[in-house]
Amino acid sequence: MSVKIQGRNDVKELHSQYPILLWIDAEGEIRKHTCDYFVVFDDGFRLAVAVKYEKKKAKMEDLINRIRIAGFTRHDGKSQLTVGAVDDMRHISEVDASIDDFENAQCILASRKHPDAAEYSTLFDIVSKLPGRFRLGELLRNCANIAKRRTAIWRLIDDGHLLAVSTGRIDELAWLRFRG
Repeated sequence: MSVKIQGRNDVKELHSQYPILLWIDAEGEIRKHTCDYFVVFDDGFRLAVAVKYEKKKAKMEDLINRIRIAGFTRHDGKSQLTVGAVDDMRHISEVDASIDDFENAQCILASRKHPDAAEYSTLFDIVSKLPGRFRLGELLRNCANIAKRRTAIWRLIDDGHLLAVSTGRIDELAWLRFRG
């Protein structure tokens, strides 16, 4: 799940096993829940994430509602409490992240490590002139360096200039379209 979150281009920070949020159970007891992830987005929105199997969805929705009612109160492990420590909380399960999502996010993360401005610019010019949809594999034809071209493709996907036409693994047969 972490790789999928990291693969988003609007994530500023990602923390694991944070924060600890308080909630009140049905008997009135104060309980603690350690979130799996804490995500800060570029716009400043702070999201707590609970990663649990889909079969626990109802239980997690009840827990998140109780945490929301408690004001998203963070416990720092000592005696400090912070009300409104997050802006919202979500439950994510195996349904929300497939192997394809994981592999696509890995490609995006790898492309961030090896950007090539010249190849990016060249490919941007090419795809901006292509009508409709086209296969990723077509972008690899007749290029000087396939590795640099593939990285540029993933950079353009990461930046939102290339969009997959359908869900699933983005490979040479995937249909893409340009969005300026």
